[in-house]
Amino acid sequence: MMIKIALVVFILSFLTSCGVSGPGRGEVTPIVLATPQPVATETSAGGTGCQKIALVIADGVNSEIYTVCPDGSQLTNLTEVVASDTDPAWSPDGKRIAFTSNRDGSSQVYVMDADGKYPMELTSDYLNDKPVWLPDGERIAFRTYDGVDQWWWRIVDLTSFEITELSPPSYDPFFQTPAWSPDGSQLAYMSLVEQQERNDGSSQLHVKVLPNRSDTALTNDVWANISPVWSPDGERIAFFSERDGTYNLFALYVINVDGSGLERVTPPLYTAQASVSWSPDGKWVVVGGNVYPHNDVQIINLESKEVLEFLELTTDLWASDPVWQPVE
Repeated sequence: MMIKIALVVFILSFLTSCGVSGPGRGEVTPIVLATPQPVATETSAGGTGCQKIALVIADGVNSEIYTVCPDGSQLTNLTEVVASDTDPAWSPDGKRIAFTSNRDGSSQVYVMDADGKYPMELTSDYLNDKPVWLPDGERIAFRTYDGVDQWWWRIVDLTSFEITELSPPSYDPFFQTPAWSPDGSQLAYMSLVEQQERNDGSSQLHVKVLPNRSDTALTNDVWANISPVWSPDGERIAFFSERDGTYNLFALYVINVDGSGLERVTPPLYTAQASVSWSPDGKWVVVGGNVYPHNDVQIINLESKEVLEFLELTTDLWASDPVWQPVE
C-alpha cells in the first residue's frame, strides 16, 4: 500500500544570510505545508490519539519539527521558529521532545512539551546536538563539539541541570553514539576498537552490560555499522550497515541482542545521516535519510517488508530524523 501526501510550500520573502540568529530575525517566513485529506494506512497506530511520529521537514533555509500520525493525518508544526530545528527525540513517556536548535545563535539542545509548548534551552556552551534520552526520563545525553576537531558525549540532568561527562573526546563525530536498552541495563554503540586494531575503515556494533561490565561485539566485518536503535521489548537492535559492499551507502538491518538472527530489512538506500525508529508494538519501523533525490520517509513492516511512503515531498523539501512516539 502506498500513501502519498502532496506537500506544497509557500515561501514568502526569503532572505539568506550567514547563520540564523534566532526568532528575532523576522525576514524569513517559516515553512507552511498544505496537506489534502490523507487515506488511512494499515499500521497499528493511527487516527485520533495515535502514537505520533516526530520528524524534521526542511527547505534548505529553514527546518521545522513536525508530528504526524502514521496514517499521514494531523501533520503539525511544533517549532514555527526561523532557525534550524532538528534531532527530535521523544522522552520515554512520550510527553516531551528534546531537539537541537540554533535559534539563539549556536547549536544547542532544547526540550519542549509534545505539543511544542514551553521550549527550554538545556545547554549553552560549545556546540551541542543529537539528544538521546536515558530510560529514566530524567537525563538526556547529547553530543558536544569543541568547534575545532573534537567530539564527545555528555549528560544533562533535567532536575539540577548539571552537566556531566559521558565519554572521552574523539576525532570521529560518530564515536560511540549511545543507545540505552529500554530497561537501562545495556548500552548499544558504534565501536572503533576493531578499526584501531586492524587499521581499516570499519566500525562495529557493540553491546555493553552496565555499569561497565561485559562488552560484546555483534558485528565483525570490514564495513561501517552505525546508529543502533533498540526495539521496544529490548530483544532486537536495528542499525545501518555498508556490508552490502558500497562505501557510504547503507542498508537497514535488524539483529538479536545475542548476535543471532541478522536480517536485512532494506536494500542499500541510505546515507550515514539516516535514522530509524521502532513502532511501539515493534512490528514496524520508520526510516528517513534516503540517498538524494529520494527524500521521502518510509514506514516499513518488518515481517512482510511492505513499504508505506506516507509522506512524499516535493523536490524542494526533504524530511529526516523520524522518531515514533513511545507508549507511556
